Amino acid sequence: MKAFILGTVLSTVMFSSVAFAGLADALTAYSIKRYEQAFSEFSYLADEGDATASYYLGKMYAQGLGVEKDPQRAIEYYQKAEKSYSIDAAYELAEILLADATDKEDEQFKTGLNYLKRAAYAGQAEALNQLGEFYENGVWVPQDFKNAFGFYLMGALRGNAKAQFNVSRLYFAGKGVPQDHENGLKWMTRSARQGYVMAQKELAIGRMTEPLIINLPEAYAWLSIIAAYNADEVGQWAAEKRNAIEKKIKKKEVLLQKQKNAREWRPIKPEQSVPKSDLLLLPTPIIPGFNDAEAVQAMLAQGEVLLTDGRKYSVSPDMIVKASITKNFEPIEKAINTAVNKGETQAYAYYADLLRSRFQNMKAAVDWYRKGAEVGDAYAQYQLATAYCEGKGVDAARPSQCYAWLKIAEEKAEDTLKLTIKNALALISVQMTPEERQQGDKLYTEYQAKNQKQSKTEELMNFF
Repeated sequence: MKAFILGTVLSTVMFSSVAFAGLADALTAYSIKRYEQAFSEFSYLADEGDATASYYLGKMYAQGLGVEKDPQRAIEYYQKAEKSYSIDAAYELAEILLADATDKEDEQFKTGLNYLKRAAYAGQAEALNQLGEFYENGVWVPQDFKNAFGFYLMGALRGNAKAQFNVSRLYFAGKGVPQDHENGLKWMTRSARQGYVMAQKELAIGRMTEPLIINLPEAYAWLSIIAAYNADEVGQWAAEKRNAIEKKIKKKEVLLQKQKNAREWRPIKPEQSVPKSDLLLLPTPIIPGFNDAEAVQAMLAQGEVLLTDGRKYSVSPDMIVKASITKNFEPIEKAINTAVNKGETQAYAYYADLLRSRFQNMKAAVDWYRKGAEVGDAYAQYQLATAYCEGKGVDAARPSQCYAWLKIAEEKAEDTLKLTIKNALALISVQMTPEERQQGDKLYTEYQAKNQKQSKTEELMNFF
């Protein structure tokens, strides 16, 4: 029987890359602004099919870094990277296409919005913030402050400073969320600590006037930081305000301490801006048409990968990028196994999703889906079934294995996934031979018997 396709994979991580010796050198050259060297390295790697290199070439053509600015060439390279599931490239394409769009019915607008949603669905923080701005201002979509706050919050939790600032604004204004000055101040401070100047300015103003508790030394500190890091009009404004406040601070030891703090201040990294407790405890906002049950159902029906934020399992974005360069996955696997030992059995499927989409290693992904399937995770069981249905990551398509794992997954799946499994079962049932169906039922029965025996053994162990 021929393999049949249940769906296509949509990656949910930044970009996928093939291992080339020059990639690390190219990234280093880019980071220290040796753009001509970086351009040469990236060009070679892109010709060899490296998606990361294509993404950076798109950036260089878009911004004129080491090469003459060429928007059309930027689009071409971004599209190459996006086809290899780069969600950052999808966001950049959205920015370019939507900037020039004039009509909702225009094909360019539809394509741009599709790229933006694709990046946001995959958790790209800038895309989430951009969708929030669209909803807040009623641009391209109906104005909806609740949706705006939801998108902002999802971007803020991923460390985007502008999204954190926007979350704060809506908390202070009570738009899309009950007014809450305490949370507003918390998110404003998180944004400011990353160096987002608008948040720093609002904190300084708030400490000079009534919206927050007046605290001139605190205002002085933020104004000093703004003046030190910005040579434009905002920096000049901050310097003038700082000098005026300095005369009003009577305690010189306080003034000297604030000056010292300002000199030593450095912006924190995005991943450091939100405590882990918030990442684990804050519920994800449900936005109709985006991540509600119906929308997620549609994603599953297309076979898309629902990759969650790995920080829940102590897998940071830096670990993922480092693994893509070094090909050393031990730190990630150690974090996954630790999470599972603490009861987070879905970590197996998370890592399988990561291997499948970010690292393009379906064979390894199947091994980890199997681990999740064997500990009873319905999503892992569904993805393992899909691998057998499509013959991807396994030696060949095996309809009986596909059928058995779909039946197993159906029992514990939540409603969102259950319907997808039912549809898949209906699809494969009409394509199976009687022998394949019989074999599938046998495998399902054997799994059930083994599972029941294991449960009874565990009950006896618990009894004694």
